[in-house]
Amino acid sequence: MVYEVKEEQSKDGRKVMRIDREHLLDLVKDLKADGYDSLSLISCVDFRDRIEVVYHLFNSKNEDILVVKTETRDSKVPSLTSLYESANWDEREQYDMMGVEFTGHPNLKRILLPEGWVGYPLRKDYDLSKTQYVNMDDEGEDRVSFDPGDGW
Repeated sequence: MVYEVKEEQSKDGRKVMRIDREHLLDLVKDLKADGYDSLSLISCVDFRDRIEVVYHLFNSKNEDILVVKTETRDSKVPSLTSLYESANWDEREQYDMMGVEFTGHPNLKRILLPEGWVGYPLRKDYDLSKTQYVNMDDEGEDRVSFDPGDGW
């Protein structure tokens, strides 16, 4: 597969590869075939006009760490769960906290907050002035309610 990768070096000396999200899955498949057998972390950075998704890959044979970055303006990025089982939990956490939708994820739902929670707490546009409460209903399920005085 032919795709364009921009290579950089991070402040701590690690190799960083930037790729368009359309080619992310192809690049990571190739990297896995080249020995990057572990996905150790997925994180996101909110730049207001776009979200950068950051993947830390590890090659256990030569103990090399590689950082792969991609960007999205519509909060959608392909899921890596088909390549790394560890992507499951990290993608759910980033969905829950940052609102990134990992397309193709087998069970993309909130992992830290209840399903009824409004918004994504680590986004820069998250409205901290509105109060949300989590209570347990009669069946033992979390239930989110709002303070009507906050304009919900």
